[in-house]
Amino acid sequence: MHKILHTSFLLFVWNVCTAQGPTIIVDAAKTGAPVSKELHGIFFEEISHGGEGGLYAELIQNRGFEESRIPEGCTLDSGFIIPPRTPHFGSEKVSDWKMPFEAKSDYPAWTLTTGGGATGKISLDLSDPLYKENPRSLKVEVTRLGKTGKVAVVNEGFWGINVQQGETYALTFYTRTQNYTGNITARLVGGDGKTLGEKVFENVNSKDWKKLTATLRADATDAKATFQLSFSKPGKVWLDFVSLFPTKTFKGRQNGLRADLAQYLADLKPAFVRWPGGCFVEGISTQSAPNWKRSLGPVEQRSGTYSPWGYWSSDGLGYHEFLQFCEDIGAKAMYVFNCGVACEMRSGVYVEDKDVTPIITDILHAIEYAIGPKESEWGALRAKNGHPEPFPLHYVEVGNEQVGEKYAKRFNVFYDAIKARYPQLQVVAAMGIAHLSKPTIATISKMDMADEHAYKAAGWAMAYADWYDKYERKDWKLYVGEYACNSGVGTGNMTAALNDATFILGMERNSDLITMSSYAPLLENVHDTDWPVNLIRFDEAKSFARISYYTIKMLNENKATVNLATNVNVPVDASKPFFEGGIGLSTWDTQAEYKDIEIVKDGNVLYKSESLKGQDWNFEGGEWSAQNNMLTQTKDGPWPLAVLKEKSFDRYVLKLKARKTGGYNAFMIPFAFRDNQNYLRAHIGAWLNKVAAFETVTKGADAIVSQPVRLEKPVELNRWYDIELRVNNTNVECFLDGKLLMMYTKPLDFFGIAGRDEQTHEVVIKLVNATNTSRKVSLRINNTSLESNGKAIVISSSSPDDENSFEQPRQFVPQEDVVRNVASEFEYSCKPWSTTVLRLKEKR
Repeated sequence: MHKILHTSFLLFVWNVCTAQGPTIIVDAAKTGAPVSKELHGIFFEEISHGGEGGLYAELIQNRGFEESRIPEGCTLDSGFIIPPRTPHFGSEKVSDWKMPFEAKSDYPAWTLTTGGGATGKISLDLSDPLYKENPRSLKVEVTRLGKTGKVAVVNEGFWGINVQQGETYALTFYTRTQNYTGNITARLVGGDGKTLGEKVFENVNSKDWKKLTATLRADATDAKATFQLSFSKPGKVWLDFVSLFPTKTFKGRQNGLRADLAQYLADLKPAFVRWPGGCFVEGISTQSAPNWKRSLGPVEQRSGTYSPWGYWSSDGLGYHEFLQFCEDIGAKAMYVFNCGVACEMRSGVYVEDKDVTPIITDILHAIEYAIGPKESEWGALRAKNGHPEPFPLHYVEVGNEQVGEKYAKRFNVFYDAIKARYPQLQVVAAMGIAHLSKPTIATISKMDMADEHAYKAAGWAMAYADWYDKYERKDWKLYVGEYACNSGVGTGNMTAALNDATFILGMERNSDLITMSSYAPLLENVHDTDWPVNLIRFDEAKSFARISYYTIKMLNENKATVNLATNVNVPVDASKPFFEGGIGLSTWDTQAEYKDIEIVKDGNVLYKSESLKGQDWNFEGGEWSAQNNMLTQTKDGPWPLAVLKEKSFDRYVLKLKARKTGGYNAFMIPFAFRDNQNYLRAHIGAWLNKVAAFETVTKGADAIVSQPVRLEKPVELNRWYDIELRVNNTNVECFLDGKLLMMYTKPLDFFGIAGRDEQTHEVVIKLVNATNTSRKVSLRINNTSLESNGKAIVISSSSPDDENSFEQPRQFVPQEDVVRNVASEFEYSCKPWSTTVLRLKEKR
């Protein structure tokens, strides 16, 4: 019997057929941890043009002509941004990290077009700026026009401007002129060159900056339109802050959000919004990190922030807009601020401890802007900006993915300063890029919440479904600020959704510890993918949400109030071989030799390398050779493979000798091999030759699926080791020099939790079926009486590779159905590849 603890691995359950279905016993009289009302939130970061060219509704790219600037504190060398060459926060060594600068011209996204014999040129100009915060403008010189000539500047938008017939668009731009007596015509132009909407501006001649505005109405639809400003006479015209917004934004706000994307976020009903990062908040130098004050006020005067993901954000979606959006969707706000450290995975440059005081003052000002009285200095500015009442700021996070004792000491300073002024706020500590950091925790004096990040490959969430059950409880709570099954799952298929659902079930069951979580990344413009798997995908015109989005939404909308004691028993058919497939040999950044390979089943030798020949093996990657009855691999790199040709085994003993001749790790023994993208392996000497573990490779992505075992001592160079894999029907045992080193058991493939919704008086049961077969589940609900009809909400597909798409954006969404004949004991059939919520009404 398994008490809500499960392991699973999707790759190897495709052909599973259990003789008996799962059994779930719920004790409605025994309550567990209350389920946090704030368990599900969202995290927005400026990555993959998720904001600029995405959520932020501005249609003009590089509207202020500033995007060929080099980020503050950095220099440009041979096309690369070079951050300050000062010591790294973690290592104190100077990092040689650099990143390519994406701007390929002085005025990205803008071009000059001429025709009919006309001539002209464009250039950046820093004289007489519109505002000092954005000193660059575009200088247009029309030198010859003629009767049929054309000179225009063209903006491509963000991979096209989506223009819809009958819709209106608010245009703003600034001009000044010299010796120019003509008109300026603003046009939306389709891909076929036809004008979709236009406005002629007369009397534009002015030596001083003049603001021009108009509303353009589209006569036709084109998702790949451009915006053009054309000139009717020779002369010089300067342009700045050219902005075009759809009139219809989310909730109709000026400087607003793209309606379809914002609605996706609102429909998730998030308890909170974490903003602005992520790596974005860290920056690539301390000077270039986001600054909330720079993101306030008139948009023409916001100088923008360079994202570590390689492009400029205009800061149009700034601090005030973030707080307003939280209020608009009924979510609490979590503001993440830079603690004086640039991204540790990049440059890692930092402000010395003695210089942190201005940063503390700055964050206290930011908090005052959000929640201070309107009579306070920064509260008064909030009121001036149109919001006299406080915003719903409840959390602040000190940095992002910083880690270690040095960070912990800095955190203590911020914590004390913030709590002294605002004791009602929850102050969150970063924990690096993975799970809880013990050195960080040991040095932190006091924190309200720890922010753990969990990006995992396919299979991990199911192999470690009991991960949080084992966490020690302290006087602080856990926030899983970034999580996703994001490797080995295409761009986000049903496999990912089932892994994400299993992970969420574990968080909900442990919500005495985990009170908040948020998936990441949230938004992806498909024209600029910086991260492999994202929750919502879009282009300039269309959008769709992945199956994981609808799974999270479904599980959030059906949270119980409190957990109920639940036993989940998943029978395993031990009569059938589970680990069928080929065998192989491999390494990782290691040189090794293998010999005396033998495969035996029931006393019969199926293969023996008495005279090892290379033609018996397929080689991929690395440098393999077969000589002296040995297979030798002599190159560094990940996962070079030698696979025994045209052989498949289902229950056997594999014996071999292995010798490490160089490198960092040791031996990999692939088995249950289906192809070079999908298999299991025993990894002896992983993590720089420190541990052993079983791992999976799913669609080329690897994940550890057994508890790592620390080696008594590292694998030695030039010593032969005896390795033996005993592959049974339901488990695999790995021996090293005759001693059992580790064991891997056939994973479970079904998961469940139960709770009670105390408002609706329903028992809520959540189930994940990670197989290709319908599963008949026997349910027993003790110590309560149930009405005869209940409700099932199910999201399922016919294949683990299924995904939503632009063509079929809602192909896989939750479906509701009536569950009949509900009783204290009844059966329910779970669909293949499905996540299910059962809502069973209690009699009163």
